[in-house]
Amino acid sequence: MGDALSRSVLRSIGILLLAGVTAATFSACIGVGVPTPPSETSNTSARSPDLASPSIPVSAPSGRSASPVEPTPSTSTPAPEHGASPFPDESTTGVPDGIHLQASESLIVTEPGTVIEGLDVQGKIDIQADNVTIRNSRVTTAEHRYPIHVHPGVKNAIIEFVEVSNENSTGKGIFFDTSSGIVRHSNIHSGVDGIFITGDDVTVEDCYIHHLFATPSSHNDTIQIRSGNNIHIRNNNLQAYNDRNDNPMNAAIQIGSLVGNDPIQGLVVEHNLMNGGSITVNLGRVTDLDDAVIRQNRFGRDFRYAVVSTPQAGVVWEASNVYDDTGEPAP
Repeated sequence: MGDALSRSVLRSIGILLLAGVTAATFSACIGVGVPTPPSETSNTSARSPDLASPSIPVSAPSGRSASPVEPTPSTSTPAPEHGASPFPDESTTGVPDGIHLQASESLIVTEPGTVIEGLDVQGKIDIQADNVTIRNSRVTTAEHRYPIHVHPGVKNAIIEFVEVSNENSTGKGIFFDTSSGIVRHSNIHSGVDGIFITGDDVTVEDCYIHHLFATPSSHNDTIQIRSGNNIHIRNNNLQAYNDRNDNPMNAAIQIGSLVGNDPIQGLVVEHNLMNGGSITVNLGRVTDLDDAVIRQNRFGRDFRYAVVSTPQAGVVWEASNVYDDTGEPAP
């Protein structure tokens, strides 16, 4: 059976392949006898010996939708003390060593519960269904605004052990577009913003976001939260400062501007290492945020003006926030 039949079956499970995608990429999971592509890429950018190489990139049997994916418990660990084990970096995020990636072009996912695993996507992934998981994969594009776009209304997207590269272009790595989900153990770089959030119930943990791409007019943030409630940012390495061009960028965390009369509530920022920005944690306008806890974070010194803007009345800034080099309270 050839590529035409493979593509027909893939459409039935809700994976739409854009031009040029090889149907053999998914043949192991749908039972179609398409030869495995002769060329594969092997990742060497991160280390996680407890994860085995995936055998199927998309877990859905022939003619049937994938089973829903239950969100797995957080694996985030408390931030290390000064001088202890490091925060997330390239060695602990992104695609683990030993994972062999199969080439793919852009994907549109429309079937709830789909799992995408072990792909090297040159293009973008549009998530348009609930309970979709992307893991052990790389997404690279300079052509599209969002390498991973979680579309409006989508719930419980899981993005883990993924590298996201904008290839020094003006896009944003991951966009939660009035949608919910979790990003963990991921390496996100080379876009204007790392993660852009306008939805409720989003968690970012154990990620390394770094080396943003600046233009003369860009407003660069490792994480920008424009609106939404119940957002958790924990145990990440958020490097707004770009050491390659000595540019602090705008912020490690930027809050607000789309909230209108509905300020952000339920924000927790804890156990992160943050560095850079004109203001490292910019809490936005007085009306943008009225319920937040910021605690047990460590801060670098590569900011232009300050570690934090003046906290609003509903923001708790704990004394456990300290400078990474001395352990003294920040600011």
